[in-house]
Parts: sequence; structure tokens; C-alpha cells
Amino acid sequence: MPRISITRQLISPVLERACQDYDIWVNEDDHILSPSELIERSFDSDALLICHSESLSEAVVSQLSERVKIVANYSVGVDHCDLDALKARGIVVTNTPDVLSDATAEVAILLLLGAARRAYEGDQMLRQGTWTHWAPVAMNGVQITGKRIGIVGMGRVGKVIAERALGFDMEVHYFNRNRLPADLEHGAIYHSNIESLFKSVDMISLNCPATIQTKNMINRESISWMKKGAILVNTARGNLIDEQAL
Repeated sequence: MPRISITRQLISPVLERACQDYDIWVNEDDHILSPSELIERSFDSDALLICHSESLSEAVVSQLSERVKIVANYSVGVDHCDLDALKARGIVVTNTPDVLSDATAEVAILLLLGAARRAYEGDQMLRQGTWTHWAPVAMNGVQITGKRIGIVGMGRVGKVIAERALGFDMEVHYFNRNRLPADLEHGAIYHSNIESLFKSVDMISLNCPATIQTKNMINRESISWMKKGAILVNTARGNLIDEQAL
């Protein structure tokens, strides 16, 4: 049977399914494999099943064993893989598109509501024993119903967030590399640049991939375009945001 190395402890159904067709090795203690460990595992593997926690840089890929024929990602994103280097080695790369669209959209709405309604602050007051009584003007949050939400990246996840936002009677605006066909916009308002989008909305959801073009797209300049009190939610990649600027 082909040999597959699974770099993290995955849920039981996945491991059970893998055992049907492969002789498997699993990272039993679930630590993040170092580059040298990944390279070492490749010499005993026809396939690598990796997570986003493992990085396949050009330097790592160049040292993988010729035995490896495929890298299967237990993730939607592949920005931790040097795709050009893997292609040059003739190694197939796969991912899992659309399996997390609903889950990610739900987390985005969770974070949006949590920020708007100051959920974390209230939770901390309760746990620290500093909350004493209700007051009409204490911990007033922001109502998201009827607000304008701007979605950066109207792909699979962005479209689901837009659908959920409509349930709160929000006005949906979006920026995307290409405008969607009218029948897929469902009334959403397209902006050809993020400056226009940020200046028009009350809340922003980042749902675009991490690329050279999108790295630090949230920076001092783009933050200055946002309305005072705007809420920003990122369920994409961390490097979209210049955290010092934020």
C-alpha cells in the first residue's frame, strides 16, 4: 500500500478512511513538524497530508524526497505552500475548497456581533467581579441591524456572509477583483476599490486570500478611510493586517 505521512492528529473518521487505502504514519504527539522533520518524513512517504501549520517553502520543497508524489492539504488555503516550487518538482497539491464556508461565515458573524455588542468586555467584567448593576448608559453597544457591511473578497465565504447579513437587514457592499454577475449579487453594491468601500460602510469583513497584493492591506492609510467607530472582522489571514497600524 502507498505510504502517507499525516503531520497532525486529525479527527477519527479521516484517519479511519486513510487506513483503507494507505499505510499511514501519524504525528502522535501533534507537535508542529519542523522543516527538517518534514524533509525526513518525505523519504518514507508517497504522500504528505499536511495542515496549515506546516510550511512548505521553496527551501523545504527542494529537499523533499523524489518519492513524494502529492501534498494533500487539510485546509482551504495553500499560502503555506510554495506552489511554483512544488509544480517544478512535479508534485500535485490539493486542498479542501468550500468545506468551511458556512463555519467561517458563522464565526465572522459571531465576531461582528461580539464586537458590536461588547460581549468580551461584558464577559470580563462578570468574570472579574467588577460588574455591580445595570445602568441605562452602561456598556451600550452598536446595533448591526440596518447597518452597512463591506465584504472584501466575495468568494465562497464572502457570499455566505452576505446571505447571513441580509438576515439582519444589513445593506451589503463588496469589493472583489471582478464584479459578480447581477444575478449573484442579490442586491449587493459593488465598489471597484477598497477606499470607496471603506468610506461607505459601518462594518468590514475581510474574506480575501493572502497574496503579495493583499498583504498589509489594512494599514495606516486604509484605516484612515474607515468611519469613526467602524468594526473590522478578519476571518481570512493574519498578514492582511498591519497590526501596529491597527
